[in-house]
This record gives sequence, structure tokens and C-alpha cells, in this order.
Amino acid sequence: MRGLTKRFIINSLDGLNLSEAIRYERYYINDNLRIQRKNNVYEKEVLDDNNSIIDKICISEDEFFSLKEKSYSEIIRDSYLFLNDNNISIKKYLGKYNGLFRVEVKFDSLDKMNNYVKESWMGEEITNSPLAFDKYLSKLSDNEFHDELKKYKIEKDKNPKETL
Repeated sequence: MRGLTKRFIINSLDGLNLSEAIRYERYYINDNLRIQRKNNVYEKEVLDDNNSIIDKICISEDEFFSLKEKSYSEIIRDSYLFLNDNNISIKKYLGKYNGLFRVEVKFDSLDKMNNYVKESWMGEEITNSPLAFDKYLSKLSDNEFHDELKKYKIEKDKNPKETL
């Protein structure tokens, strides 16, 4: 069963009580294989057709850089925990996807998910949008990404490389 998660978009991290950031650097090799560097840990993740992780393996730095050469997409983001509720995390995207702030709320039951009332600081729900999952985000062209952000009245930063 796919994880019980709702996703929302926000404009910024301002005023939120957050943990220290963990930097994720992800590369998609194909639809079912991605690699990532999380701080100084290198991992290979095998995904099923529903984008769920079915296998996660620690790999060497050399293997990471070798596979990175074969990737079709790069996603760099900082991940934060919302300290007021450990079921909420926030992803701040950098580089090509700068301007996207995605909130993820995890649930332990379908009932809790269906009855969830979002926090007042959360924007529109994007659970069924291409912005909801890195796999689908990675396939958007620059124009498609910009158009998706505009749907939620978010403007892409004009200088995306400045924040890396």
C-alpha cells in the first residue's frame, strides 16, 4: 500500500519552527532507480511502478558518481522536520526547482488522513500534482515546472543557482 501522505505547497519557510536542514541530492537513472546523497551517505533506491521504495542500499562514493553520470535528472532539496508535529516535513527545493516548498503530512491510518484539517500556514493541496513527488517533478521541463508553480500563485526564483 502506498504511504498515507498528503502534500501541500507553501510560499516560504518564514515563521515556521523547523529542525536543521538535511541536504538531499537525488539523481534519477530511470523510472525505477534513483541514487541520492544525504549528507555524506550514498544510497541507491529501487522504486516500484507506484514510486514506493522496494529496496534501499548503501553504495560507495565511487558508485554514486559513476551512476550520477547516467542520470537524466538532478533534484537538490533541503528537508526539515516541523518541530510542532513530527508527522510533518518540509522540502525546500534548490537549483532548477527553486521556488518550490512542499509540505508532507504522514498519517498512520486512512481515517486520520481523510479527516485531516490542514494547518493555517499551509497552502493548497498538491498531492495529485506533478509537484508532489520528485519522480514526476524530475520529468517536467522548465516551462512545465514554471506553469505548475503559477497554478498555485508561486513564482520561480529568477536566480536559482544562488541558493546552492
